[in-house]
Amino acid sequence: MAMMQTWLQILILCLSIILTAGEGIQHENTSFSFIFNHFNATTTIKYVADASLQSNAIRLTNHSDRLVGRAFYDKAIPMKRNGSVISFSTSFIFAMVPQRKSGGGDGVCFIMTPTPLLNGGVASQYLGLVNMSSDGKEYNHLFAVEFDTMESIGMQEKDSNHVGIDLNGVKSLLAESAGYWEQNRFTPIKLKSGHNIRAWIDYDGASKQLEISIAAIGEARPQKALVSKKDLDLNGIMQEYMYVGFSASTGSSPLVEDHYILAWSFTTGNNKASDIDILHLPSFYVKNRKFYKSTKFIYITIICSMAFILGLILSAFYWVKRMDYIEFYEKWELQYWPQRFNYRKLNLATKGFRDDNLLGYGGFGRVYRGTLPSGDEIAVKCITKDFTQGMQEFMAEISSLGRLQHRNLVHLRGWGRKNTRLFIVYDYMFNGSLERNLFSPELNLTWAQRYRILTDVAAGILYLHEEWEKCVVHRDIKSSNVLLDHDLNGRVGDFGLARLYDHSEKPQTTHLVGTLGYIAPELIHSGKASPSTDVFRFGALMLEVACGRKPVDAQGVILVQWVWDLYADERLLEAVDQRLGDDYDKIKVEIVLILGLMCSNPDPNERLSMRKVLQVLCGEASLPTSLRVPSAFELSRIDIADLNSFTATPLNLSE
Repeated sequence: MAMMQTWLQILILCLSIILTAGEGIQHENTSFSFIFNHFNATTTIKYVADASLQSNAIRLTNHSDRLVGRAFYDKAIPMKRNGSVISFSTSFIFAMVPQRKSGGGDGVCFIMTPTPLLNGGVASQYLGLVNMSSDGKEYNHLFAVEFDTMESIGMQEKDSNHVGIDLNGVKSLLAESAGYWEQNRFTPIKLKSGHNIRAWIDYDGASKQLEISIAAIGEARPQKALVSKKDLDLNGIMQEYMYVGFSASTGSSPLVEDHYILAWSFTTGNNKASDIDILHLPSFYVKNRKFYKSTKFIYITIICSMAFILGLILSAFYWVKRMDYIEFYEKWELQYWPQRFNYRKLNLATKGFRDDNLLGYGGFGRVYRGTLPSGDEIAVKCITKDFTQGMQEFMAEISSLGRLQHRNLVHLRGWGRKNTRLFIVYDYMFNGSLERNLFSPELNLTWAQRYRILTDVAAGILYLHEEWEKCVVHRDIKSSNVLLDHDLNGRVGDFGLARLYDHSEKPQTTHLVGTLGYIAPELIHSGKASPSTDVFRFGALMLEVACGRKPVDAQGVILVQWVWDLYADERLLEAVDQRLGDDYDKIKVEIVLILGLMCSNPDPNERLSMRKVLQVLCGEASLPTSLRVPSAFELSRIDIADLNSFTATPLNLSE
């Protein structure tokens, strides 16, 4: 009897083991899950670019300029069964912490991607996901939910504090202002407050519905989702195996912030992501310094100090006035952005506008280098024109230009005024102007650097002409107005002559301005600056960069006409800058020279648009099959079909 009981117990134990093993196998085939209530050195996380482990949390970026950080679960996860995307659910806690005097930017994304590598992903508005050339491309296979703290122009975003769905790029398929619903009442959440925020993302593979919710830490999950998208078929996005994780980026100072992931759970299949233990999470919130004073203390201080303060104010006013630093603001000035800089601050930053801080000359005046008390380096343009009249109209236009935001434009920080003199404050560009780098005996740009700079400038001009809210005609595009940052990226600067128009508005007649050699022929007769006249200037600039010659040399030879003559004689490559030797890409050089000729065609109807120019430079479009010499020169044709093979490989602008 005892032996039968023993055999019965053994049989039951075996059955239990078999059933348990069967359940484990079923779970493995139908779902995958993990949970991290905190992070440490042993956590299975893959860190990419600027991401790192800090204080038991993932820090994707700190508050330095233009950083990109990514962090992933270290193994790819199966996301398809029988050719269809399976359900998945994730919950995580994040924090975005701006520094004092920082505007905050740019945001965090939950991402699913076939590879953890950056693949050209850049910072700022691209959130480390893509770059200008790869944005929106189907080959990305990228699914992302963005928690964005910057409103980028042209990205179809709700505002500067929103949650959105991104597919293969950063233009949101659907976005809503950040917050949560409780009993039909919406409570907004400031994403960049520095406080811990919890997010839930659920996708039903059967119904193809995606739901996204957020709430303040400690709050229950909202019953109504913040963002809900029906019929979202991810089959074309998802591959068999995908990496899941996070990406974040910062912009240019002061648009920076720290980005943290504090805890994370994830599962596939029909289950919801496991609940996270929130009791022991770190906090990166930085409290504002506050002074607590009683009413009695305030009254006593005011009464005892009134005489001293009044005397101090009168004395300070007297001495400041003697130093000619007193400034008075008119009512109309208060409505304009960017900020107004105090003249005394600019005077100290430039050490009294000394000649050894002189960077050069621009339209209307001199440009000086300066350093603010924060350590930021600036360029201050002193406009010598006497603005006795028209000050308000000029500042209205400058304030509009101050809202331009593009990585290939020099950022306008603000302005200052002393009586009728104006000062425009820009970011300082470490490597100076393209002209200096092109013609200085001790400097010599490589062909690859020159080509990259031309592509950068073309992207900046396209933004001015077509992609901003207004059409901006620069009117003074030339090598001295193209500035190079620390990484030799090209940026268009000096908007002192720029004019703004509505996209439907026709340009008006203005005074003829510009530099000899860059001026389109029709400007001499009509005086009407337009995007086409900017294209002519850019064409002259392209020839200048490729040939290493001034638009008009000391002997009075006009570069554009000289290159046209060489083209007509089928000797185009003789125009190439001899300092390059043989170290250049012949096809790309020919493309730049021919594009330069097309853009600087005397007939404005024959010129290309900046969009077409940029597409050709990036390898996304082909050149026309032939180019006719203008009637002013001997007619000739050169077959350039062979150059179109260059367009088979688009240029990666992030390299």
